[in-house]
Amino acid sequence: MKILQSKYQKNVIILLIIGLISTSIWSQDIRVKPPKNKSKITSVDNFVKHSFELYHKVFVYDSLVKAGVDIPADLEDELMERAQSDVDSLWQEIPNIAEDISDASFMRQAKATFNLNRSKKALKFCMLSVKAYVLGTEEDDDN
Repeated sequence: MKILQSKYQKNVIILLIIGLISTSIWSQDIRVKPPKNKSKITSVDNFVKHSFELYHKVFVYDSLVKAGVDIPADLEDELMERAQSDVDSLWQEIPNIAEDISDASFMRQAKATFNLNRSKKALKFCMLSVKAYVLGTEEDDDN
């Protein structure tokens, strides 16, 4: 009986390791999804909405570049203008967020924090992608 239990435990451990490795490999290029539920704090919800609008534009652009698609200059300019308007919208919401969250109930504060953390991941992707395209990579410097 002990042999079956130890064999079972080894199989479970092996499956867990394989699952963790495959999850980390597949999760590298997975798109960040916007939160399903709003926090019902207007400034937070607007900030999250504008964050994911910007993220969508950057993600699509990044995907096209990685796929090797030639993007016309006029389309690129329009994308940059829209991205700039999204960034301006983000800046307009920032001053109100802290005050609005502190005035809300505990549950709304928790939901707002969750939603802001989700938008933080999206904005981090945007920042890293834009930085790579503006400054270039080490490979570009070598060539």
